[in-house]
Amino acid sequence: MTTATAAQSDAIWLHAANYTVAPLNTRLADRVAELRRGLQSGIPAYPDMNRDNFFDVELPNGWAYIHIRDDKHTVYLVAYSQV
Repeated sequence: MTTATAAQSDAIWLHAANYTVAPLNTRLADRVAELRRGLQSGIPAYPDMNRDNFFDVELPNGWAYIHIRDDKHTVYLVAYSQV
């Protein structure tokens, strides 16, 4: 189960240590390890107000747009943008 707590007005703290991380596009496969490390320790996340369980997350080397499926214990990496 993911846990989320308020970190600031529009951000939450996202921690999903026991979730599988899967890229939706093979070009994103090299970003999975960075996202997995962040989710294991906890990362700031900004909910997409238009889509349930979609988030922008800040990673050390860029931003990721993710979708969380709690029922499948999976985080899908949808997009990635380098800083």
